[in-house]
Amino acid sequence: MGVELTRRIMRHVVGIYYDFTLEGERRQVVQTAFLFSVVGRWMLMTAGHCISDIRAFRDRGGILRRCRLIDCMGEGAQHIEPVPLSYDDASPLPLGIREHIDYGVLFPPDNACQLLAANNLVPFDEDAWNEEPGEARDYFLLGFPGELNEYRGNLINVRASMMRLRRYAERPEDFPEEDPPGMFFYGRAIEQPLNSLRGFSGGPIVSMSHPDKDGTAHYYLVALQSTSMGDDVKGMLMRPLGELVREILSRRQGN
Repeated sequence: MGVELTRRIMRHVVGIYYDFTLEGERRQVVQTAFLFSVVGRWMLMTAGHCISDIRAFRDRGGILRRCRLIDCMGEGAQHIEPVPLSYDDASPLPLGIREHIDYGVLFPPDNACQLLAANNLVPFDEDAWNEEPGEARDYFLLGFPGELNEYRGNLINVRASMMRLRRYAERPEDFPEEDPPGMFFYGRAIEQPLNSLRGFSGGPIVSMSHPDKDGTAHYYLVALQSTSMGDDVKGMLMRPLGELVREILSRRQGN
């Protein structure tokens, strides 16, 4: 069930590959993101600090040579070639003016969305984020852990991973006070063999329901992982953001 479930949920998850040069030296990195939609509008969500980190690196003189979307890890993927992305044309934006709000969003152009859809990628839509079931059987975090990625010139080996989380009922003391309250997920990675959670920022945190009367379990998007301290993780809840975006779109449409 582990590999099958991972590939099923990875239909929503995308790696953003960056190929930089800085002072003549090549730098490569993969960030985690996932597809998210509100009333049919596709967005690519990641952590706000991931976008800020790219901006800071470019401000230091880093030149972005290539940006690609890694979309071949999910169930039903037919193509291994990554999707080219004009990073600046995707309008990367950290969301939130408060220190602890760490949403980040990109708006891939239509042709990139079509290529992702052709490789069986789908967004977390309202059915996945609008209403979390009252009691979850499990929670999982997905992403592209940095320690598993290998860069040897143009030969790149990227791996995705999914790990089980135990959700905390209250904020662990190591994390700062909530501002604003009610926007965060806290949990702990269990059964994970990695040395660190670096690279998971921007990854989705999903809950898995208990099987229904037909024996089918469903998963729901709960949060976007933003911070880790050891094996403890903090995430931004996605339902409040989805509701806000839906309200904004409704106002623009005059509804």
